[in-house]
Amino acid sequence: MAKLGPYFGNHAGTLEITLQMFVGQFNVGSGSFTLFTDNEIDFRGSYSALGYSGTFIISIKLTDGKPAATSGPCTITLNTNTDPAATYEVNGVQLTIATKLNPTPVSIYANNGGTQINGISGHNLWIGQAEMA
Repeated sequence: MAKLGPYFGNHAGTLEITLQMFVGQFNVGSGSFTLFTDNEIDFRGSYSALGYSGTFIISIKLTDGKPAATSGPCTITLNTNTDPAATYEVNGVQLTIATKLNPTPVSIYANNGGTQINGISGHNLWIGQAEMA
């Protein structure tokens, strides 16, 4: 199975360190990784933007157990909903998750020293230690 680290930027080893969340150039909140391994990540944060506030959770667990696979099954949690029948696919530097929890696949890749997560409810989110370059 794929290793998650390369797709989540340089965040390995940053457990419990507060990271900033941006939508475009706007800082909308902060959060931290509570779990970061080769096959499982968990990020939890809070946001406030355009009159809306709440929590943001993304948790991914690759479940196929095949070290050389570039696609396979996974479990993803987006906020309070979990899809145990999601699938992942690796395409170069990008990890794509297809899930019934989102109308389009979620794309994840390292970007500007952080993690870019595109397509969650029509939004693109960047997570990092400093303002997005």
